[in-house]
Amino acid sequence: EPPRDGSADVVRSISVSGVGKVNATPDVAIVRLGVQTEAETASEALDMNSERMSALVAALRSAGVATSDIQTQVVQLFPRYDVGTNNQGTPTPPTLVGYTATNIVEARVRNLDNLGEMLDAAVEAGGNTIENVRFDVSDSTEVMDEARELAMNEALRKAEQLANLAGAELGEVLSINESSRVPSPLTFGGGFDEQSRAVAVPIEPGMQRVEVDIQVTWLLR
Repeated sequence: EPPRDGSADVVRSISVSGVGKVNATPDVAIVRLGVQTEAETASEALDMNSERMSALVAALRSAGVATSDIQTQVVQLFPRYDVGTNNQGTPTPPTLVGYTATNIVEARVRNLDNLGEMLDAAVEAGGNTIENVRFDVSDSTEVMDEARELAMNEALRKAEQLANLAGAELGEVLSINESSRVPSPLTFGGGFDEQSRAVAVPIEPGMQRVEVDIQVTWLLR
């Protein structure tokens, strides 16, 4: 006769986590860069910016960046004001002193050997803003598969050990949940002076670690 407390209906299970980590060599750099200009009038700021931005894009193409790998991200035009004080130290009304125009593009650089020279060429062409540079693996399928396999093997090893300690055996898998993590982009930016333009910008892509976390639940027998 089955127990009256309903324990016969209880499904025994075990949930464990597994982590897979794989290092991969990046083969693509994604660069956000552009031009910021200032002038007394809006049209002057925009015209100056457009001229220098056209030269920058041409420099990117000459450096081997495909047209399809260049995409506009930001176009801005805003006024600049100066706030002063009178003889009594009271703030005076803002005075319009000029306009600032900004144009930022994102470029995918597929030849990392030329990345430093490409950045230098962009600055020589008139670029004065680099928002960030990040590295990526163009095809991460194999890397993710390897990390996923490592994570599953770790979860299985832990589950088998725990089940054995509990005097049970693993049954069928009831559920699998997965999440992945990639590193944050390497970031640097700001204006460039003549000294910084003397040599090609040194860039080291390093290694990119891909992590896959899984949570697996097995039925216990």
